Amino acid sequence: MSPRRLLKFALIGVGAIILFAVPPTLWLFFSYYHQLENEVVARFSGKRWNIPSRIFSDSILIYPGQNLNDLGFFERLARLNYHPVDAGKVASRGEYSFDRKRGKLDIFLHSFAYPYGPFGGELVELNLKGDTIDSMSDGVTHKPVFSIELEPELISGIFEGEWEQRRLVRLSQIPPTMINAILAAEDHRFYEHHGVDIVRTIKAAYIDFTSGHVRQGGSTLTQQLMKNFFLTRERSYKRKVKEAMMAYIAERDYSKDEILENYINDIYLGQRGQEGIYGVWEASEYYFSKEPRDLTIGEMATIAGLISSPNRLNPLHHPDAARTRRDEVLASMLEDGYIDKSAYDTAVGEPLHAREVYAEGNDAPYFVDYVKKELAERYPAEVLNGEGLRIFTSLDVHMEKLAEASIAHNLSDLEAKHPKLARRETKDRLESCLIALEPQSGKIRAMAGGRDYHSSQFNRVTQSKRQPGSVFKPVTYLAAFDETLSGGAEKFLPTSYIEDAPFTWQYGDMSWTPNNYRDRFFGHVTLEFALGESLNSATARLANSVGLDRIRAMASKLGFGDLPAYPSIVLGGIEVSPMQVARAYAIIANDGMEIQPYAVTSVVDENNKVIEGHELAAQQVLSPELAYMMQFMLENVIDHGTGAGARAMGFTRPAAGKTGTTNDAKDAWFAGFTPNLLAVVWTGFDQKEELGLTGAQASLPTWTTFMKAATASRPALDFTAPPGIVEEKVDPTTGYKATPYCPVTMMGVYPQGMAPTKDCPYHTSPTSLTAVDHKMPAEPNPVADPND
Repeated sequence: MSPRRLLKFALIGVGAIILFAVPPTLWLFFSYYHQLENEVVARFSGKRWNIPSRIFSDSILIYPGQNLNDLGFFERLARLNYHPVDAGKVASRGEYSFDRKRGKLDIFLHSFAYPYGPFGGELVELNLKGDTIDSMSDGVTHKPVFSIELEPELISGIFEGEWEQRRLVRLSQIPPTMINAILAAEDHRFYEHHGVDIVRTIKAAYIDFTSGHVRQGGSTLTQQLMKNFFLTRERSYKRKVKEAMMAYIAERDYSKDEILENYINDIYLGQRGQEGIYGVWEASEYYFSKEPRDLTIGEMATIAGLISSPNRLNPLHHPDAARTRRDEVLASMLEDGYIDKSAYDTAVGEPLHAREVYAEGNDAPYFVDYVKKELAERYPAEVLNGEGLRIFTSLDVHMEKLAEASIAHNLSDLEAKHPKLARRETKDRLESCLIALEPQSGKIRAMAGGRDYHSSQFNRVTQSKRQPGSVFKPVTYLAAFDETLSGGAEKFLPTSYIEDAPFTWQYGDMSWTPNNYRDRFFGHVTLEFALGESLNSATARLANSVGLDRIRAMASKLGFGDLPAYPSIVLGGIEVSPMQVARAYAIIANDGMEIQPYAVTSVVDENNKVIEGHELAAQQVLSPELAYMMQFMLENVIDHGTGAGARAMGFTRPAAGKTGTTNDAKDAWFAGFTPNLLAVVWTGFDQKEELGLTGAQASLPTWTTFMKAATASRPALDFTAPPGIVEEKVDPTTGYKATPYCPVTMMGVYPQGMAPTKDCPYHTSPTSLTAVDHKMPAEPNPVADPND
């Protein structure tokens, strides 16, 4: 009699006994059976798992000329589950070899289903000069390759309860040998029984009976699936009976392949931090950095062996136990005829090469919270928690780590140098934040919202409102230059003069007298010098000439909103977030073009269909001429002004920026950019205690440390003047074009038609090398009118 008929008669027999012994129980039995059947059908027919949404970083482009160390290349490979092998032994995706002496790096890229088409999966050779990529070629055809892409890094997930990380696959995507390894390990009679293996069950029952409690499993693969789908892990006869009945129902209504496909996607195979590893695909990626199709027979047997005890047999933590179990599975595969003796000998002799554990995480908690908040406004919670969306973002994980490290190092240094800033209580400690983005694309590349997310989840980049102090001053100068470019009566240029002396601004029945830092005044100064040295009195005097209405209108253009009509706003007497400051400076850096900063580049469903993609929208907020004049002014801040500390720390690239210190010394800022990367840093106490340090002292070191490292792998670009701008070297004491004999010169930028054209008549020979006491007008004008 076949096992199926035997099981059927057994169930009928039990039913008959119940019928004659206790007739009402029969109806309860059939009712219970029908209830179980409905449960099984509902689970198989409906949604079987809640698949968390996964949040990924951006991919990274690699090309000749880049330095591997500047890229954080090997750290990226470790986080992406690549692992090193000996030179000449790169054979599978996720492997690389590095021969420093020969200047050669071979890498077999993972394949990755990116929203707009798959990429990767090829073998690439990198030829190096030192640590710099000299050239690249295809590892098979040896044809030149001009760039490759490293796939995005998984940085977080969106889920409720436990994070069950699994990638759903079809049975056809898993190699038959791996399926055979699972059957040999867990249920070698899978294709012979009908849900319950009578022989195995009797054997297990005997062991349980003789021991006095439930010890032996005896469950078939189908029973295991039913337990995972519906039941607890409790060991009891009642649960075993229910499990057997459900297994019988599943086998009656569904094919073996359907059951097996559910099983290979469902099984728990270990833990990676807070993520549970479920299904054979995730296990292959985690333990061996490979897709299942690339696994060796020994690696397949290792994963199959994990099923019985994923934590005890984890090859990363318990390699000896994992190897012993692997060999048991291989022996079963040989005995069941799944592999021959030659394959068995090869697999048993295989070293167990589970990937090295990379201890450092690649999460970016402040950034992830920002992304989740943004997504929650567009998607229901049940979709984010259970539909398996893949969310691709703009984050560069390497840059994020540079930001976090720069903040941590600078804050520790400040507390060591200034013990009064140190606090015992975590909530009272000195804080800092950094936001980095690309002005031309709007991509947020790094977002460190504080010194320690575990201590405080408050994101100071987006949630903190603080006075910007002098980082707001460019708004006043932009308003002044805009009036000039618009044909206004007064002409304001970087080389125009302004009086830096005590000044009182009368408005209504009130007055306001701004003071310079340390009450130091410089008299007649150019606007370039006034901004470079962050002179409050000169800036306020200029604002008074320009008018608050113009300044407020410029502030609105730059994203600061509708500001109150108080004179103090011109020195940053308002409250803004670091994100707002970054947006404003990005417009200046991007030649007057506004591109909104963004974090989410695309959202993709589990079938790789793009649900949402980011559309680049740009708006010309400032004229290119106006933006360049401010770039020029802010370059001077770093080259010669209050931002010169960046040069002293060894940052040599063309850069522009502005320090910011509030009058009450509670906030310290630095906002600055190169032509292709911008960063804003704020430092202070959340409780708004006095910091007592300038932006140059407290925030510029973080900015400089970060920017030196973050821009190292990027092309070194210079700021380019638009067609409507002329640059001319002038004598600031006379306003004429400088001659070789002028004792003092400065570079000026001018709108077309406003640059001086005549040589300085006061310095025409070596005998005239003395500065001229040139009396400048009290009101700001272009440097003396030499064209008249």
